[in-house]
Amino acid sequence: MIQAKGSHVKEPSRGRKWLKLFVLVSGLYLTWVLARGILDIRQAYRRVDESGKRLAEAQAKNEELKKKMAEVQTREYVERVARNELLMQKAGEMVVVLSQMETRSSQGSGEAKEEKELPNYLKWWNLIK
Repeated sequence: MIQAKGSHVKEPSRGRKWLKLFVLVSGLYLTWVLARGILDIRQAYRRVDESGKRLAEAQAKNEELKKKMAEVQTREYVERVARNELLMQKAGEMVVVLSQMETRSSQGSGEAKEEKELPNYLKWWNLIK
């Protein structure tokens, strides 16, 4: 290198090189840490959104079950279940149970045409016999 008389060129010191390297590595590390933090926050927001959806579904199901419970506790529902499923009756009533085979056999034969021509009281009389 050509130098002017009396001028002195300083070469970069080793300490300055290490300082630049340290700043560069520290900057890269901080960038990495911040990027990971941002990704973690985004994942947390996704989990919160999913939990909110599950909460809304659970609340809707809860409301449906409350309505069903209110319906089940009514006197009309209890009476309907007692009559239809348990075959219970009120005092003075008579329960009539038709089997599936009787209803199918009467549909396929000519009796169905005759029953249509009979008055209702005769149909009941034939059923009770």
